[in-house]
Amino acid sequence: MINIFDNTTIKPIWESCQTKNWVKLITTNNLVDLDTFNNKDYFKLTANIIRDNEIKPNGLKARNTVIRFVPTISKEEWEPKSEWIYLIVINNKIVKIGGTRTGLKERCASYICGHHIPERGKSGDCSKTNGFIYNTLDFYLEQGAKIELWGYQLPVTTHKAYVLGEEIDIIVQTYHAYETKMMENFKSTYGEYPSLNDNCDPDYK
Repeated sequence: MINIFDNTTIKPIWESCQTKNWVKLITTNNLVDLDTFNNKDYFKLTANIIRDNEIKPNGLKARNTVIRFVPTISKEEWEPKSEWIYLIVINNKIVKIGGTRTGLKERCASYICGHHIPERGKSGDCSKTNGFIYNTLDFYLEQGAKIELWGYQLPVTTHKAYVLGEEIDIIVQTYHAYETKMMENFKSTYGEYPSLNDNCDPDYK
């Protein structure tokens, strides 16, 4: 099996890839092993990311998409809209720190929208982030990589406020703060952000 993080080996494969404009090669200078990550204890395995080769009884492919997220946690954790910080891990190396306020199921469904790029004969109606993540994961899966999603479900934070004279508890969105602090801690400890992280919320640096 080839070393997928050796760009001397992987770049020629990338050059011939139909979707190469949407594939970000993973650099070797900021790879951190999950087992040595200083915040690993907050996270647990929540899904395996695999090639979508499922076939229907009639012999046709079940879906047009090429990757899928297979949850390793219960539906009660996977499906609800709740705040999470997550890690995308390739061959046990952390390549992205992300956050969501809508739950893991919805965030992963959003990543699947990255299939809709012109190079796949689609409309191009997807965000650049989803396009890059989806097609990068597909590329590395094709090279035999093992890819996982690890998650940290955030505690619910409430704030008492008066609305039209009535005191109510408002659920506060906090994942941006957690995500940015996690990324800044990663950078200060290991020197750089993970390879697939491009930015973070400047309000929490």
